[in-house]
Amino acid sequence: MNKKLVGIFAAAFCAFGLAACSSGDANPADSNGNPSAGEAKSGGKVLKLLETSNIKSLLPWQATDSVSFLMLGNILEGLVTFGENGEIMPGVAKSWDISEDELTYTFHLNEDAKWVKANGEEYAPVTAHDFVYSWNQLIDPNTGAEYNFMLETAGIEGAGDALGLASNLVTYNADSKTLSSLKVSDYKDTDSQTAQQQYDEAKAELEEGIASAEEAIKGLGFASVEEANQNMQQLMDGLGFKAVDDYTFEVKLEAPTPYFLSLMAFPSFYPVNEKFVNEVTEDKFGTTVDNFLYNGPFLFTEWKISKSFYLTKNQSYWDAENVALDGVDFVVNENIDNNTWVSLYTDGSVMEAKLSGTNVATYGSRPDAVAEGDPGVFYLEVNQGNGAATPVTKLLANAKARKALNMAIDKSFIIDEVLANGSMVADYLVPKNFAYGPEGTSVEGQDFRTTYEGFNTYNKEEAKKLWQEAMEETGVTGPVDLEILIQSADSAIKMGSAIQNDVQEVLGEFGVTVTISPVPFPEKLARVSSGDYQLALSGWSPDYADPMTYLDMFVTGGGHNNIGYSNAKYDELVNSAKSGDLATDYEARWNALVEAEQILLGEDQALIPLYQKGVVNLRSPKLVNYWKQAVGPDYFYKWVDIQD
Repeated sequence: MNKKLVGIFAAAFCAFGLAACSSGDANPADSNGNPSAGEAKSGGKVLKLLETSNIKSLLPWQATDSVSFLMLGNILEGLVTFGENGEIMPGVAKSWDISEDELTYTFHLNEDAKWVKANGEEYAPVTAHDFVYSWNQLIDPNTGAEYNFMLETAGIEGAGDALGLASNLVTYNADSKTLSSLKVSDYKDTDSQTAQQQYDEAKAELEEGIASAEEAIKGLGFASVEEANQNMQQLMDGLGFKAVDDYTFEVKLEAPTPYFLSLMAFPSFYPVNEKFVNEVTEDKFGTTVDNFLYNGPFLFTEWKISKSFYLTKNQSYWDAENVALDGVDFVVNENIDNNTWVSLYTDGSVMEAKLSGTNVATYGSRPDAVAEGDPGVFYLEVNQGNGAATPVTKLLANAKARKALNMAIDKSFIIDEVLANGSMVADYLVPKNFAYGPEGTSVEGQDFRTTYEGFNTYNKEEAKKLWQEAMEETGVTGPVDLEILIQSADSAIKMGSAIQNDVQEVLGEFGVTVTISPVPFPEKLARVSSGDYQLALSGWSPDYADPMTYLDMFVTGGGHNNIGYSNAKYDELVNSAKSGDLATDYEARWNALVEAEQILLGEDQALIPLYQKGVVNLRSPKLVNYWKQAVGPDYFYKWVDIQD
């Protein structure tokens, strides 16, 4: 799955976001038999869970965090869904045909799939046009969707050209907006630069970015940016997907894509009804439960920011007879400590609790303790060219400085003392026990991690040497205060403090200090996206079971490349492996991805990996078919049952 983008919760740092307004109290029961939230809570089978963050977005093309993906995966449904062990199961598509050359997929939609309002009132059938509309929103530069790259990742015909133009238009528009609001007063004099010098440097960099984006747009055959904006719709119309009729959806690929079907279970590819969006207006769509439309096994019937949200079984869902739960009741507590979470579990208030710290040892041997491996990798994003230039980002743009920071952090202390939950030290990006060599090649069944165990591992003396060289090469010689953005959660603060202590201990003699800035998750996302940061604690979980789900994030101009990283050789390797000459040469493709990671981290240290997530949960033995998914939304509650 995603890639789904993850932040920090408890000791595992899962990504979360903030949503808009609640619709208020539960709706009354409707004519289709959907109970109100209150009725479902008072009886029936209700799964009781806790989340440590709100929802960032209910728009499939805007969602980037694991909580949003989880919600969307249960209130909407794509062409397919996942069952046990990631088995691909029919969703809105009851069946599909694949051409002999594996370039055309024809999906036959279930005519019983319905759009339903939060109060249970049926609105309209789900049609192929709903997929066309939503997929177009994903690529439309006006939405600025971070996950627009997923269309190209899926191999969809024409997506590369459309994405190239869309990305450049987004960059051009964003840099132009930043430039228009740039002021000298935004800066303060430092030991190495005056405010005016910093402003001039930032202005020049933005102007260079605008000129580069304009040049790239013209390189695509457009005489001007204005013409490009006018022709973007033509590129969108030429994308390789269409509604053959109301219940037939056709997708054409540039090259065979082995993971294409599994991507269709990812929220970015879910449908949306355009007519309903226009009725409630684009600005209000998805901001309350009533301003949203549902086609999944559950309806979102209660949304109280920072307090709770509630899902009620959708009686109009095409497969409702196989949905055992009557509701899913989430308590939201953004700053809960692990002892309190465990207490809520032991007193029956919730049916699962994630363990961290000493509670792993205390409760980890209980019969209701469940250990789960996880491919999520967590790291520090390092701003090396995103947003306005500052002396600190100038220093961080030097690979030696980034390597020094990576080597200064004792990651073993973090996993042993801070997390203590089975997580593993990560000096890599593509996780262990996740991607294996393709069949029929010399690397068949080989873990991707076999070739390189890690890069630039813990070495305090080498860190000092590299930092000194970075200062000399950049000319940034004064005291440096590094700000690390983290989510405002107890475990995040503990991890930030550990990193702060390590970096100051190793690099303090050079005048390096570290400031930890806990901020709400949406603020962190906004600042990272705009380039208003130096270092940020982030994480990534896969969108699909292939190394590409991690590596294609950091191509030049990529939708999730918030660090400003750019390397032509890296881009060439990733793009060739994705849809170029290597796409069908599976062994060469594998080797190219291995080389790409070596460039990203071994040579450039574009980011600072910290750990690969491990999870130990307390879980009610009454839960059955509670299947953690490796990719896509973490859970599909459609399958879950509660049995005594």
